[in-house]
Amino acid sequence: MPQLERATVSLHYRDEGQGDPPLLLLHGWCDSSATWDSTLAAFRGEHRCIAPDMRGHGQSGRPIDHSYSLDALSGDAVAICEAAGVSRPVVIGHSFGGVLAAEIARRFPAFPRGVIVVDQPLDIGAFSESLRPAEASVRSLETHMAFREQVYREICGPTAPPGLADAIVARGLQTPADIGMALWAPLFEMTDAELAERGAALIAALSKLPALSIDHGDAAGYHAALNAAAPSIGTAALPAGHWVHEERPAEFQALVRGFLRPV
Repeated sequence: MPQLERATVSLHYRDEGQGDPPLLLLHGWCDSSATWDSTLAAFRGEHRCIAPDMRGHGQSGRPIDHSYSLDALSGDAVAICEAAGVSRPVVIGHSFGGVLAAEIARRFPAFPRGVIVVDQPLDIGAFSESLRPAEASVRSLETHMAFREQVYREICGPTAPPGLADAIVARGLQTPADIGMALWAPLFEMTDAELAERGAALIAALSKLPALSIDHGDAAGYHAALNAAAPSIGTAALPAGHWVHEERPAEFQALVRGFLRPV
């Protein structure tokens, strides 16, 4: 597994396959690059695939400056691609990785060739509001891991192959509690206005390039709201749990292939 040494952190990433356009695969909250195993197997024969472990996750190190901000994480992803000689990738992000993919498009608009957001609504203000009743559990070292396991089990879908839910939960419990708390801290510390502004900026960034949102459903009419705000962003729903790319790999991969043809 290749490694990039940055000033404050050691980053590990998977670099597999050859072909254009390259794919940058970003995992979700407290997950790891292992979430992309089936995706890598499907695409590495046609595309160069870069799948990092975010700082503090998987085999990557913990940053000495304790920074887990979107600025730091997006900078890591771009730096890994630059070190690997990868330019203009299609960025595919699941869950928190979907927010990160949109943040990359916002901060580095010339970097991505396109973006696919996997099961992560970008109206982050609404997501923050849904979490606030659980803030005490999320932000306590004594209760965080139990909360995380409960959430992971609740959002795994009934279509998951046998054993997949347990494997996903096991991965999710490997990331230390303080890192999971740090990643979600802005959801509790930003004002409603700041969250709404950031969500609008992420959607606006995706409206300027080929983009697709693949979700496990269309909760609360999110797709209609997204299309109203940015008609150019495509939408698709796969009946599954949160890890749609692992639970319905063939259908997910077909949607990705369809997106990749014109880009």
